Amino acid sequence: MPLVSLRFLLFGLPLFLIGYYCIPEKGKQIYLWVSSFLLYGWGNWSALLFLTGYLCYDYVSGILVEILIERKKQKQCRFLSGGIFYFSVGLQILLLLYLRHKADSFPIGTAVRTLQGIGYLLGIYKKHHPAERNFFRLGGYLVLFPVLMSYEEFKKQSENRRQDIIALSDGVGIFIKGLAEKVVLANTFGYVFHQLREILPQGMSMLTAWLVTMTFSMYLYFELLGYSEMARGLGRCVGYDLPENFNHPFFTSGVTTFLQNWNSTLLAWFERNFRSGFPEIVPQNFKDNFNNFQKFSGCAGFVLTGILIGVWYGAGTQFLLWGLLVGICLLLEKLFLEEHFIRKHPVCSGISSGIFLQFLWVLFFSENFSQTALYWKAMLGFGNGLTDRNGLYYFVSYLGLLLIGFYIATDLFRNIEERFSQAEIGKKMAFFKPVFFGALLIFCMAFMIYQKQGENTMLFLLI
Repeated sequence: MPLVSLRFLLFGLPLFLIGYYCIPEKGKQIYLWVSSFLLYGWGNWSALLFLTGYLCYDYVSGILVEILIERKKQKQCRFLSGGIFYFSVGLQILLLLYLRHKADSFPIGTAVRTLQGIGYLLGIYKKHHPAERNFFRLGGYLVLFPVLMSYEEFKKQSENRRQDIIALSDGVGIFIKGLAEKVVLANTFGYVFHQLREILPQGMSMLTAWLVTMTFSMYLYFELLGYSEMARGLGRCVGYDLPENFNHPFFTSGVTTFLQNWNSTLLAWFERNFRSGFPEIVPQNFKDNFNNFQKFSGCAGFVLTGILIGVWYGAGTQFLLWGLLVGICLLLEKLFLEEHFIRKHPVCSGISSGIFLQFLWVLFFSENFSQTALYWKAMLGFGNGLTDRNGLYYFVSYLGLLLIGFYIATDLFRNIEERFSQAEIGKKMAFFKPVFFGALLIFCMAFMIYQKQGENTMLFLLI
């Protein structure tokens, strides 16, 4: 059952929360597991079978790896433990690539669950945590929330969950906020982006080309942010404090800071499970005890991290180039720019990184490198002039939407928001939060009905 559906909002979510708070404490973990399976497989029972097989596979693989690691003194067992681990990880990666390229329907959340499964097995292999013998607890970790977090943190929170009316109220508020970001902002930006994409890049003006990439980046941001916040809100409702995945990433002081605030749990996963195997590099002349191999591997670690992040978003060559350019930027910032430019000129570095990333987003939606070059050419002012009738029309019509998106996606206005919340009027308005979120929920449902009515005439298009 999709989270963004009237059926879930009117029936699925209320029944889920009522059932959770009515059953005894001993049955809550199993209830969460069963509810997640039903919501995931509603109307798509093949996806449910896939998820069951995926969970059983990680459960059995984890136990086998742990048993063989405990007998590592035997040479044969040492070889088998590594073989089973690498085979399990490789098979999951191949399955993910197959689903992205060949399967007609890509089960929602599979990419995140694949990384969680790999991280879980890697933690066992490195002896960071034991294999989970409780099938339902492991199921809760891999199935319940499609948000990346370490298994150790999940297990810790499972044993000390806060379950009261305050957590429930906070969680519902976060969920509604995420719903609005997905339904209202992401879908509207997606609609504008698709309308602009109908204009051939050969005939685009500079203004139109920039509107294309800006609306796409805003669409992508609010799409990911919305689903992430909805998952975080559901987690808070049942006592889990899931990590915040997006934190005003646009126009930050550099590409490194951008990644730390854009899908931050993804970067943290790669830092924890991949980058930890590479030595750190020091920007000033390297440490004396670092030999040439350590220097090279430290540099390669940053570039490979960027490449893997790009490949995780998509398996095409353009995603590979996106990741390569991001990885090179990470390396350059670590070696040179962080000390000599970013810290000394944060405003200039924020503007330059923001503009650079807008050029990179073209790689996400263009069909080939030739089309990418045409968009870049128009963005630099070498297309069909500086402006045209289409660009002016969409700019004037959706300027308010762009300003709202810019306000939410950047960190420039946080001080205003914090000061308002601490002021006397802000404290008084806090009492009206339930009314505000109730009205926002009704508005979102009305917006969803309007969108559904417009689907047949292609008014609202999703990527």
